[in-house]
Amino acid sequence: MFYLCVSMMFLMWLFVMSVFHSSLGQNSFLRAYSPGNIIIGGLFPIHLKTNRTNTSAPLSCSDYGLKTFLHSQVMIYAINKINLPNITIGYDIYDTCGDVGLALRATLQLLKNQSDPESCLVSADAQFKLLEPKTKVVIGERYSEVSIAVARLVALSSVAQISYASTSELLSSKFKFPTFLRTVPSDKYQTRGIIELVKIFHWKTVIIVGSDDEYGKYGSDSLQDNFNKKSICIECVHILSADFTTNNNSMDQTELNELLEKIQNSSAEAIIIFTKDTNAEIILEAAIEHRVNRTWIASDAWSSSPKISAMSDIKLAGEVFGFIYKQKEVPGFKDHVMSMFNGTNNTILRDYQTQHLLSLNKSEEERNQYLASYIDQDESYGIYIAVRVIAEGLRRLLKCNDHLCERRMTISIGKIPSQSFSAPLQSLGSLLPLCLLFCLQYI
Repeated sequence: MFYLCVSMMFLMWLFVMSVFHSSLGQNSFLRAYSPGNIIIGGLFPIHLKTNRTNTSAPLSCSDYGLKTFLHSQVMIYAINKINLPNITIGYDIYDTCGDVGLALRATLQLLKNQSDPESCLVSADAQFKLLEPKTKVVIGERYSEVSIAVARLVALSSVAQISYASTSELLSSKFKFPTFLRTVPSDKYQTRGIIELVKIFHWKTVIIVGSDDEYGKYGSDSLQDNFNKKSICIECVHILSADFTTNNNSMDQTELNELLEKIQNSSAEAIIIFTKDTNAEIILEAAIEHRVNRTWIASDAWSSSPKISAMSDIKLAGEVFGFIYKQKEVPGFKDHVMSMFNGTNNTILRDYQTQHLLSLNKSEEERNQYLASYIDQDESYGIYIAVRVIAEGLRRLLKCNDHLCERRMTISIGKIPSQSFSAPLQSLGSLLPLCLLFCLQYI
């Protein structure tokens, strides 16, 4: 007697593939891969935009981000620094283009060992068990709305996820996202900081600009709740549409013009822009062009944007106050960037060389220095810390010493329940999120 086991993983695979396969045409993922006993997955928006709103055309990515490209290289650099005896750590990194659909598709690739349709048909007397993926933890994504979708998917397989930049308060729920971790604080603390800034300057009226995604919507909602409690007047709340970036790179700039008109006609003492950097760049460029001189408050998503800080005549837009994470330099990474193209077989690096590096009319040293100038000290360090946490978690789980890591695990760690677990290396998935949560407190 056989029965049909409707696996959540299998259903998710069918749904995502049916929706997104046809739109991708012949385009394949931009990917970097290195084999290992344990694979760390990586999801990075190396390209910052897609043409998803143009449904008649094949899906494509554009606007290559040097900063986000370097984020993927920080992960590789940090993994190569891991020194676990008799255990090889590999990586499997994908360019998500900041798109939820592409990120889910990449995540399914990372979890593909569990997605075999044949595993959904089993006999009644057999123990139904999906195969564990070789990917034990995923680093990423950058944007909260993408991380939320990925977190729901990886939780089905008890695969840990560590984000270096997703700050949405929604992700703090361990009930909804049991395997999600992050190396940055949630927006709860950032919104408190913005409130305090407004109070310090005794501003009485503000405008809030959010966006139609988890980061922008919940951030603007939190600000509204807190401002109302503090009796600070909110003159206007504008939520940017989901296709704001795409529309304002075309001839249709209706929404942008309406927003600028609201700002110009307002008496608000500060304009809070709580949205991703690509949206903020468009707004600030327009403010410079139209001489909209105001006081702007930047959320952490764009406060350290190299594109915005490098804008000519940025002073014409007025003063900008921003909130950033604690900054720290990744040890040795800048020197690594200066020489990382020597003999590389890294696909993402080769793509950068082919599409971007060779187009610069500079010497090799000048090109490397130009790229190194895009290294940030907030998100990059968060990625570095994420890899260190994973290394420490594996070291504890596998009881590694200077010469050997055990291939079977007996788990007994501080706040993890006192009973012992014993499992082979391939089965560490469900235990790793617990260990990483413990290790995050001490890194």
